[in-house]
Amino acid sequence: MKNEIEEKLKILQELYKSDFLHPFPYQDCEKVSFENDFEDFIPSLDLYFSDIAGYCSWGKKIGSWSAEKIETVKNHLQKSFFERFPKFIKLKSKITDRETPQLYNQLLIFDLMRLTLFDILLEVKAEKNSPVAEVSQLPLAI
Repeated sequence: MKNEIEEKLKILQELYKSDFLHPFPYQDCEKVSFENDFEDFIPSLDLYFSDIAGYCSWGKKIGSWSAEKIETVKNHLQKSFFERFPKFIKLKSKITDRETPQLYNQLLIFDLMRLTLFDILLEVKAEKNSPVAEVSQLPLAI
């Protein structure tokens, strides 16, 4: 794996680890969801965070993913929380660093994780598709 990818994986691991320092932002979520009568906001956000954290937990093993898995995960990561769950779009303006700082920061962290992982997957896919990678995957004729 190229050094660039490994550096990005290190950044991803640091972001992933930093998430464990912050508890799930229940109070901020309740504040915005209660005011807008969205009972399913917390489970949807938890699912979104869990999906991204799950992918990030693979670390360097991401390089061993099949082309199909890379494409599936890449497609899944293309959407931000509000793109994936558009019914919550009206909450977006209520989530600010001043009014809901924990939720705001968690969304930023997970967006950074999502975008970093997406970038890594593009590079891993390109590396796997390069002629050098194809030659190195051929069996040796000894």
